[in-house]
Amino acid sequence: MLRTVWVALVALFVTLPLASTVIVVAMFSSSSPLIDWIERLWGRLLVAAAGIDLRTENLDRVDRSKRYILVSNHYSYFDIPCIFSAIPQPIRFMAKASLFKIPVFGWAIGRAGFIPIDRKNRRTAVKSFDLAAQRIRRGNTIVIFPEEGRTREIRMRPFQRGAFLLAIKSETTLLPIAVDGTYNVFRVGSRSITPGVVTVKIGQPLDCTGTTLRDKDRLAEEARSQIEAMIGVYGTSEEIAPHRRKASENGTK
Repeated sequence: MLRTVWVALVALFVTLPLASTVIVVAMFSSSSPLIDWIERLWGRLLVAAAGIDLRTENLDRVDRSKRYILVSNHYSYFDIPCIFSAIPQPIRFMAKASLFKIPVFGWAIGRAGFIPIDRKNRRTAVKSFDLAAQRIRRGNTIVIFPEEGRTREIRMRPFQRGAFLLAIKSETTLLPIAVDGTYNVFRVGSRSITPGVVTVKIGQPLDCTGTTLRDKDRLAEEARSQIEAMIGVYGTSEEIAPHRRKASENGTK
């Protein structure tokens, strides 16, 4: 519980000044490299506060000169700071619209070019994906959680098609990634944070040049298959958790 209180305090006292700085910087340029540096700093401070030993696998598959649509599993609030910390890209997330209403924090992510999405409203959802395509053209990598929210179990929920339609429309390379370990650190419904190993694993890029709407299901299946292979899907969460804690301890930095 002390760890949880500590992380909450760090989040409060780190987020307010950094978010305020982002607002000021974004007044001049929402694509400023300084914003990317601030995002990464924010992520690393939260990761450190939570006692997460963050590791990466196959980071060499990320071409720093290219931009991607990253698709990832989503277990925990810590997935986002871990992705910011691990992936050397100018990242912007598609995030639920309610986050943009939070004072200071919401203003900052809005000014920085993060994309609000209300999936219950089809008309505004379409506009959100148009904005995401614009951000890619401006030089950002977009992160989308195709499960559309955190899952309560190790098994992933069904993937929605938005990320894959965006990749086809923009002809942007899809890059499946797996955030492995945040389920044990702070899963949905947990009241306390448990320090541990988290590994961000990079899959094989999926080239979307020349793809059509007919390819959306194939792309979704290939991305999901890669992520499942990277996190391991062996049974229920109760059966997997002990096995995966042991596997995490043997991970590579």
